[in-house]
Amino acid sequence: MPSVSNLSVIIPTYQRVELLRQTLNMLSDCDPAPAEILVHVDAGDQETSEMLASEFPQTIILQSDQQQGPGGGRNKLVQAASHECLVSLDDDSWPLTQDFFQHTEQLLQSHDDVAVIACAILESDGSTQEFPSPSGQVNSEITLQPASHFVGCGVILRRSAFLQTRGYVPLRQAYGMEETDMTLQLLDADWEIRSAPALQIFHACDRISHHANPAINAAHIRNLALLVFLRYPLRYFPFGTMQVINRVGFSLRHGRYRGVLSGLCSILPACWKYRRSRAKVSVAAIRKFRALRKQEVNNH
Repeated sequence: MPSVSNLSVIIPTYQRVELLRQTLNMLSDCDPAPAEILVHVDAGDQETSEMLASEFPQTIILQSDQQQGPGGGRNKLVQAASHECLVSLDDDSWPLTQDFFQHTEQLLQSHDDVAVIACAILESDGSTQEFPSPSGQVNSEITLQPASHFVGCGVILRRSAFLQTRGYVPLRQAYGMEETDMTLQLLDADWEIRSAPALQIFHACDRISHHANPAINAAHIRNLALLVFLRYPLRYFPFGTMQVINRVGFSLRHGRYRGVLSGLCSILPACWKYRRSRAKVSVAAIRKFRALRKQEVNNH
């Protein structure tokens, strides 16, 4: 019988029963196991809730009738979790080593100024449906490096730090905003962001083809502008405007024409809809974020 680590795994999901089943089965191969697994089932998705109740009765199920998106789901999961150390996954991501959870709580405890530890994400190239299961042990020394970003499908979170922020904006498609917004909020609260390249998460998603989807392309453009509106101090609005223009240029250079116009046209409605969530971060937080981003680029 596997031992149990003192942490919570949180997973948001919506209408992806087979992927979620696969992920939960993969997690059962980890030793030690997480103390609890919490799943948020969005927008009244009864099929997923019924599958969880019948096949994974030990899972803690949270449900929302109204759509919360992945960020809104994670807000609820963090609130409901019982442990300080959280491992955030998607419904199609899981650790690549069996001993993954052995290291997570220890890392947070030994770095009490760190709110987030980003894991290395290995993604599917879309060529196979045979995905790797957790096996073996972390085979290199786990060192933490300064980081400017993380990905929600594979990250270790400090619950108390997260609860000091406003949480994620509950967007249906949060591409281009979710994790950057949380990073800015945490930096503004004087927390540190780190990455642990030795801790690997597999994500069963072909990112390149996925992000070429017109709706996702539009979301990237809209959400970047929304992030500027919600979090940037006024003096950084010109810089943020250039970021949006650069994102549009990126889409056009890569032939992602579909979604550009709809993304631009949805900026003002999105800013109006979420205007009550505006809470600018400090100039110091923006500067620190940019310095970290520049350091990461130089290191690569």
